[in-house]
Amino acid sequence: MKRCFINATIWKHSETAILVEDDRIIRLSTAEALQDEISRCDEVIDLNGQFVCPGFIDSHLHLLELGRYLENVQLHTCTSRQQVLDRLRKREKELEPDEWLLGRGFNEELFDVPEMPTKADLDSISTTRPIAVTRSCGHKMVVNSKALELANMEEDSMVEGGTIDFEHGFLEETAITVLHGVWPKETAESIRRSILRGQQECNKYGITAVGSDDFISITHDWRLVLDVFMKMAYHGELTVRVNEQCEFPSPEEFAQFLDEGYTMDVGDDLFRIGPLKIIADGSLGARTAALTKDYSDDPGNSGYMVYSRSELETWVKLASDYNMPTITHAIGDRTVREVLNVYDKFVLPGNPLHYGLVHCQIMTPTEIRRAIDLNLCCYFQSLFIDDDAKILKARVGSDRAASSYPFKTLYETVIASNGSDAPVETPDVVKGIQMAVTRTSLDGTASMNPDERMSAEQALESYTAKGAEAFFATDRFGSIEEGMYADFVVLDQDLTKVPAEDIHKTKVMMTVMNGETVFER
Repeated sequence: MKRCFINATIWKHSETAILVEDDRIIRLSTAEALQDEISRCDEVIDLNGQFVCPGFIDSHLHLLELGRYLENVQLHTCTSRQQVLDRLRKREKELEPDEWLLGRGFNEELFDVPEMPTKADLDSISTTRPIAVTRSCGHKMVVNSKALELANMEEDSMVEGGTIDFEHGFLEETAITVLHGVWPKETAESIRRSILRGQQECNKYGITAVGSDDFISITHDWRLVLDVFMKMAYHGELTVRVNEQCEFPSPEEFAQFLDEGYTMDVGDDLFRIGPLKIIADGSLGARTAALTKDYSDDPGNSGYMVYSRSELETWVKLASDYNMPTITHAIGDRTVREVLNVYDKFVLPGNPLHYGLVHCQIMTPTEIRRAIDLNLCCYFQSLFIDDDAKILKARVGSDRAASSYPFKTLYETVIASNGSDAPVETPDVVKGIQMAVTRTSLDGTASMNPDERMSAEQALESYTAKGAEAFFATDRFGSIEEGMYADFVVLDQDLTKVPAEDIHKTKVMMTVMNGETVFER
């Protein structure tokens, strides 16, 4: 099929027309120069001067979990504990008697009164139906008595790498994984449905490629998730290119994956195996990220690591033995330091395999320099600035805040790509670009270290070419060039030329992936 997009303002190009055949860009030119080709096209789309840039690449999210989040009770706009409970009560009335009540997305720091819902609150909704509600960060959950009973969690229960507060129904880190083990059993069709829903949401925001952590996000059965993705790719059902960031419940499970012949680069241009993904600590919002010193607003608590250094080495060595890099979720400065200590033993000069850090939040100048010296791939989320600017100094103090979220520094020195960590955040790329440029919350009430402001062009690169570079895919996507996949997004204005505080008003008008329109306003 041939399509021609004319009268476009193409980022970094003087040409105004894009000729697409099947899944590739075959010519960049003008409508006048392409008259003969246009006459033979199946479709001609007049963009009326709108801005065209490469399809956005969200370098780190959870596609499957995003789809599941959209199917359950969405709590990200709640401004009070009562509002959370009201939404849950409303959904509870709609469920079958044996269904779980699941919700996600609240952030108590943004409530009028910053207090978590508790087990008692959820028990007031039902003591016979299991209820589980996950905080926005994904690292803390509150459950009711029935859910605790099904998970065999009692008053003296303990779990390595996590915590259980039985009295209040609070679960953190690996305790959440235990709870996931008793959720309703997933099927291939339920997983496929959630992936379809998640990718539809991504396309709405102009996203055509993702780095996605899915294997154990909603089930322990990584084989089932892998099989669904590979079948969807084979049947052409994926409307985002997926670079899978592979997480496993244990080194033994990871070893089985490797023994079955899987490692980085197995797959195709719709679904491809990427790096090993390790979650090494928690989140700043939940105060579970591991810091070298106590939280400034919670003396006596410095967070904790999910794995010890020796355990991290076990994971990384196993991946290294099979020529597979590791990327590690490391939010606290203590975790970053420990991860770098491990990487020192395995990363080759120049980091040819792209070992990486995910989030890059609380970092000291020393650890920033170490990450640069190792040439690590850095996966950051400028969207976090909207909420985190309001709590950063209170959480870690002014000194630590001054060197935190060093996105511009990393962008200018290593392969640093942008993303959303959805469903932690909505995968709103345009908003993320504004956050990277302004370093200020959308409501203008809080900001963080302005020296790390990026230009609009840098921010746009972080969501396009830099993601492709992290995925070893610059020869296939991430830019608009002849011979590349026809992955691009049409915006109603050139966001590099509008006032920084108005970037978020830019609208995605059309998303094209593999030459096909996958979203249109």
